[in-house]
Amino acid sequence: MDHTRMESYFDGRAAGYGQLSWHAGYAERLVELAGLTPGMRVLDAATGTGLAALAAARAVGPSGQVVGVDISAGMLREAGRLLAASGLTNVNYVKADATALAGFDDEAFDVVLCCAGTLYLQASAAFAAWHRVLRPGGLVCFSAMRAGFPRAARVFRECARDFGLALTDPMAEVGTEESSRVAVAKAGFVYERAVPDVIALPPRNAADLWRGHMVNPNYFEVASLSPEDTAAFEARYRAQVSELSNEPDAFDLPVMYVYARKPGRAGRREAAART
Repeated sequence: MDHTRMESYFDGRAAGYGQLSWHAGYAERLVELAGLTPGMRVLDAATGTGLAALAAARAVGPSGQVVGVDISAGMLREAGRLLAASGLTNVNYVKADATALAGFDDEAFDVVLCCAGTLYLQASAAFAAWHRVLRPGGLVCFSAMRAGFPRAARVFRECARDFGLALTDPMAEVGTEESSRVAVAKAGFVYERAVPDVIALPPRNAADLWRGHMVNPNYFEVASLSPEDTAAFEARYRAQVSELSNEPDAFDLPVMYVYARKPGRAGRREAAART
């Protein structure tokens, strides 16, 4: 994925991102289910405005340490503002690619968190980087939208097909229990559990949703359409999304919180002996 396009996109979203109440609850639930304990070293990958990092910092206490990484300078500025307001002193933010983590030592963390970031990350690359920086026995925790959701985005991709565009569901890699199990296993983790949840969201205006999809870096191919096709695409999309507003729960977001563990050294020796 084009990191420059991604950074620009999130720089533009930074000011209002942390003010969305469901984002805060989403992050706090991921951390709560992780069962963090005082003194842990935690990496928050694709930290955004630091909502999960702050929740983790409260859980690990003053003896613990949280590092949040993100490619967006705008997000990190907002994260710094929220950190200053929190009064917490055990969080540090670093501008870095969450799918590479250059500059971070092997086995440096007890836990890697990623709240909502898998929507914009190549999962295989991210899991490989997270595996490297986790200590043996360390925990990886990430939240993921269900594949095929939100429904308005699914409608966008379906309409795009009518104009010759094959847009991939960005949650295809990890958006089901089975796909997430396979993805973490390929990276060398032992899958533990996926906890389902549904985030209730109010209806959204079709015009606002269209504008959001048009700047979404997951759908950059749409820019290749002619002005005439773009106008027709927009009209079709807005008409179909407007119909969703008449359906109860049409904008709700099914999600899951996935937990997996890096094998301890004994477990790795046993696995090697079996091969």
